[in-house]
Amino acid sequence: MTDQPPTNPGDIWVTGQRRTEGGLFPRPAGAGGSGGTGDDGETHQQEVGDEDPTPGTYVDPCASPGTAKEWNTDAAAAEGLRRMQADADDPLLDGRERSIVIARDPATGIVYSGNMLVGELGAGTVGWDFTGINPAHIIGLMHSHPGSGPYPSGPDQTDVFPAAFSTIQNAGGDPHALRLYMVGTRADPGGPARLQIRIYNETNLNGDESNPGPEVNPDAQPCSN
Repeated sequence: MTDQPPTNPGDIWVTGQRRTEGGLFPRPAGAGGSGGTGDDGETHQQEVGDEDPTPGTYVDPCASPGTAKEWNTDAAAAEGLRRMQADADDPLLDGRERSIVIARDPATGIVYSGNMLVGELGAGTVGWDFTGINPAHIIGLMHSHPGSGPYPSGPDQTDVFPAAFSTIQNAGGDPHALRLYMVGTRADPGGPARLQIRIYNETNLNGDESNPGPEVNPDAQPCSN
């Protein structure tokens, strides 16, 4: 990676369809989109696109291209989880890693996903299918850790993310927009383990069980406009 200023570490907390531990998922009001179950978005979205928001003022994340990008990328990750679950033999993804590349065409704002790769049973690793993906458009790498938590592994931190960062940069894209979506099982406080999507970028790749990235709404939907 480079010496360029990294993405503001707050960006992955106040944008997108995400929540902190024990929080609620945001959702835009009206016809701007639907984030599934959650609050009215004020807790997470009032800081988006407004440097000095009036307390309680709602800012629709689908109203500007920058925040809509995060919103729609999270929706693509949620759709990726549904694809993984539909392919698996059990709800916890049957011991096989799966991976999906998420991209965005900056000219149109359209977020699109590539083919899903499925690893061998118990192999513990899977590659990436970049067929039909413009390297400059890559904004998300999503893969599962069946049987373990939704946190970046050592190779994710030292190999996968840096390699993708360089690929995007060399292709003329924005490597600081890269997000890593990890899928794995994690228990809520006092509750059973369940499959979760957690998001990471260059500022929190060392997230782990005690300090995970924000959780992405598994029911996330894209902006309607």
